[in-house]
Parts: sequence; structure tokens; C-alpha cells
Amino acid sequence: MIITSDALRDRAEDLAGRLLELILSRGNGHPRTYGFEYEFLPDRVLLPTDLSSLRELVLSAGCCRVGEVVHIGDLGVTFEPGGQIEYISPVFTASDDEAFRSTLDRISVTNSRISSELGIRYIGTGYIPGRYSAPLLLTADRYSRMHSRFMTVDKRGPDMMKGTAAIHLHAAMTSVDDLTLFYPLFCRLARGRKLGMSDERRAIWDATDRSRCGLPSVDLSGTAISMLTEICLASLKVEELSSSKPFMNLPDAGFGAFLEHLTTMFTDVRFNVKGGTLELRTLDSIPIESFPSIWKYFIDVCEHPGQMG
Repeated sequence: MIITSDALRDRAEDLAGRLLELILSRGNGHPRTYGFEYEFLPDRVLLPTDLSSLRELVLSAGCCRVGEVVHIGDLGVTFEPGGQIEYISPVFTASDDEAFRSTLDRISVTNSRISSELGIRYIGTGYIPGRYSAPLLLTADRYSRMHSRFMTVDKRGPDMMKGTAAIHLHAAMTSVDDLTLFYPLFCRLARGRKLGMSDERRAIWDATDRSRCGLPSVDLSGTAISMLTEICLASLKVEELSSSKPFMNLPDAGFGAFLEHLTTMFTDVRFNVKGGTLELRTLDSIPIESFPSIWKYFIDVCEHPGQMG
């Protein structure tokens, strides 16, 4: 099937319009809310039996489970393919210092319990070498296909999946103007030293399925819909995991399938349609005691975006 450039752009524009509508339908307003996803790497290579024990321990501490996420109060906990533990924060306003500190305390308590009861110490660091050939602990179709692709595309994908950890920072999108303002801002932050990747982790990302990583070519002076169109256009050209074909060659794939496809993009900045947020995904994981100052900087930049040079 031959797809003309006009037809491809029309499809991208349609997807962008639907994506914009979905992002703005999440009911975000002012005061703006923020959140984070905080990953920690295990100090040793984990086996499937370790993951089973970890899940049991976390479930015993949690009040409910939704899919793969266990909720300890309003704190979500899940795991990544190399055994990384990921904590999903509740939402905070800029002034919610007490709730933010309480969340960090619960993360520390959970990590300490895992260390004392299972002998697995979780470390706040962006990369631990030697995990390329470690077992793939999440074997759902999505992860298995991704890992198989990474074994043949570029060079560092398995390191990325199993040996890296990040902190993703979220800001709620409340209007079209927010998208126009914050997407360029987050792209600049992604390339800065304060919230960008370390050189070591950037080298891994640069050699991990380049069609899925980095930043798509987007005119950052454009409108929200034009920027989303460029993002969708780039994503349409990326291979969809289950079919091993570029998504643009799947003419019958619906909007839901495209949203799932977007979750397999590992770009430095990404829209999260579930929460109607924009994610900055570049910050390396760090020791938890170092995070409050980084969080304050992120909040300050978002609350006063015009002051960033």
C-alpha cells in the first residue's frame, strides 16, 4: 500500500486533534498539580523468584491492586523489566510540601523493609553496568517483543530496560496554552544539566532504538496542534511492536491502538494522556535525600516558566 505524504499528514493531524481533546478532558485546573515516578535499581541482578517475593511483600503493605500497580494509600508501586521498583506519587500542588515529604518517607520505609526482609537494596542511581544479559523479569507480550527488538536494533536497548532508572516529572496540562508553553520548556529542560540525563545514560539512550528515543523534530514556536501533529507524524513512522510494521502501514488500527503505541515511545518529553500531564523523562534516579532540592527547582520553573533563561 502506497501512502502519500498528504495522506500521512492528514492522519497525523486527525490523531493530534483527538490527542489534544483527550489530554484536556482530564479535568486539570488551577492550582496546577504535579507528580513524579521514581525508579530505583536493585543492587544485584534479580531472578524471577526475587520478583515474586518483592510483589508479595509490596502487596502485603498495600491496600489494593489495580493491574500491576499496588497502592499503599495514595502511593503507587510497580516494577520494571530489570527488577527496578517504581513509585508513582499522588498529585501535589506547588505548596504541598508536607504531603511531598510524607510521600518520600513512605518510599524510604518501603525500600528499607525490602532490604531488611529480602536482602535487596534499592539504589537511587541512573545506571548500573552489567545488566545487559540479566533475566527479563516482566515477560508480558509487550516487554518480550520490545526486548527481542532491542537485541537486533542498535546496541543498548537491553541495558536501558534492565540497567537504568529515572525520575519522571509531571505537570498537569490545563489548557491549549499550557501545551504551547510547556512542551518547548520541557524540551529545553531535557537538554539542560540540572534535569537532563547524565552523559553515561544519554549514551545508552542514543544507542537504543533511535526511532523511539530522543526528541522528535518539532517546530517549538508552533501551535499546540502543530506540535502534536509533528509528534504524531514521527510516531506513525515507528515500528509497532506486535506487527513489526510502521504504524502508518496499519490503516485499520484505531485511536486506542495508537495510544498504546505512544506508550512504547521513550522520548525525553512525552504526553501522558491518562493524567493529562506532560512528562519530563530525562532525570537520572538519585538518592532520595537529594530529590527535594531538584523537586523545588522543577516546581519553581513550572510556576514561573517565563523566568527560565
